[in-house]
Amino acid sequence: MARPQDVAGRFGAAAPDYESHALAQRHAAAALAQRIAARPLPARPRILEIGCGTGLFTRALAARIGPADWTLTDIAPAMLAQARRAPPPGTVRYAQLDGEHPDALRDALRDARGYDLVCSSLAVQWFEDLDAGLARLSRLLAPGGWLAIATLAQDTFLEWRAAHQALGLRAATPAYPRAEHIGTALRHLRGGVQRALHRQHHPDALAFVRGLKGIGACLPAAGRAPLSAAQMRAVLARFNQQGNHVSYDLAYGLWQNRPAGVFVTGTDTGVGKTLVSAVLTRAWEASYWKPLQTGLADEPGDTATVRALACLDDSRVLAPAYALQAPLAPWAAAPLEGVTIDMARLTLPQTGRALVVEGAGGLLVPIDDTSTMLDLIARLGLPVVLAARSGLGTINHTLLSLAALRARGIPVAGVVMSGPRNASNREAIERFGKVRVLAEIDQLDPVTPEAVAQAAQTIPPLAECLDAAV
Repeated sequence: MARPQDVAGRFGAAAPDYESHALAQRHAAAALAQRIAARPLPARPRILEIGCGTGLFTRALAARIGPADWTLTDIAPAMLAQARRAPPPGTVRYAQLDGEHPDALRDALRDARGYDLVCSSLAVQWFEDLDAGLARLSRLLAPGGWLAIATLAQDTFLEWRAAHQALGLRAATPAYPRAEHIGTALRHLRGGVQRALHRQHHPDALAFVRGLKGIGACLPAAGRAPLSAAQMRAVLARFNQQGNHVSYDLAYGLWQNRPAGVFVTGTDTGVGKTLVSAVLTRAWEASYWKPLQTGLADEPGDTATVRALACLDDSRVLAPAYALQAPLAPWAAAPLEGVTIDMARLTLPQTGRALVVEGAGGLLVPIDDTSTMLDLIARLGLPVVLAARSGLGTINHTLLSLAALRARGIPVAGVVMSGPRNASNREAIERFGKVRVLAEIDQLDPVTPEAVAQAAQTIPPLAECLDAAV
């Protein structure tokens, strides 16, 4: 593999005309951006891009996700200079960085909360040790954050190599890994690699070679003597005979850092979200947070209830971001007190434990004029535990809620049913909802810390629930 300084020099020299030759790079950037945009990212996510080049991928991603907090890096200063000409929407910082070894600038680069997305399009193939480099990048992720890459796999330049082999020669192309072998050091993350073959036609073999030089990709192969002029002419002729097209074996990797908890929402109001939250918090020795609390004029609030039922000390109870008096949806309650809910304030708090987050009402309860509880769940990036009744009507309500979650790409860890047990309803939810019922909480009368502790013993371990999130 080429030395970092060689890579920087070649790509820096290619920077002014890079995009006129970067056809495969443009294709991969669009495809990776589309894959990322289908994942649940928070509003204005914190993004670290490795090898931003002239900004091809940055622009493709920004067009799909909108404003973000961007940290754009490249090993070549000339590439960064090109990228600066068209900054993406949001806040932007630029840094020269060898992306394979980000630890030297880790403190300066990383947001204290970690990045919601660390991404790279057709740059990590230059790493000397791909898996070790990806493992380092994964350590910069926030809980629930995504590592997303496009890179080259084994069958890239297959036709170019075939033209050499037909003449008894060996092509000076890198030994790209098999797609299924990429990310073996990322077992602590959830996700994997998808492979897509992209074929690109060229007017002739010389245009293909000039295109590689135009993007700075023609680097000397270590330990290999260059072809003679006659040998190169023969290879070019053979490539032309084959049809002047070349394959890019593109590997798209998407992995998510295991989120540190779950978001508890319900199929409706009054279905037992607070009881389920108390039981989960007790079972997992977690912390608890209800970001939006309404109805305090009539009751102490769910935070106080969970504190008492799960026997939590102050360190495990996080104050609501908004505490409102009227027993209404946040969108309706906030104006009555002259409060404006700012979604940017609703970010996951840092805690040394797993975190159980409880929503308000059901998925489509409005928070402000443009956002619902579903938007908040997507913003926070946690898998959902759906609280549901056990009785009549629960099948329809539960399946509708699951459909809404999946339409947004939000993983579901499972369903918890409250009330008298109903085997038929449970079977229907699991079969048609394609989800696991994690537990059935019997009617608790009275609801006491002892009863909650007993119910907590029926809850599967958190790691098991997160592994099963679909």
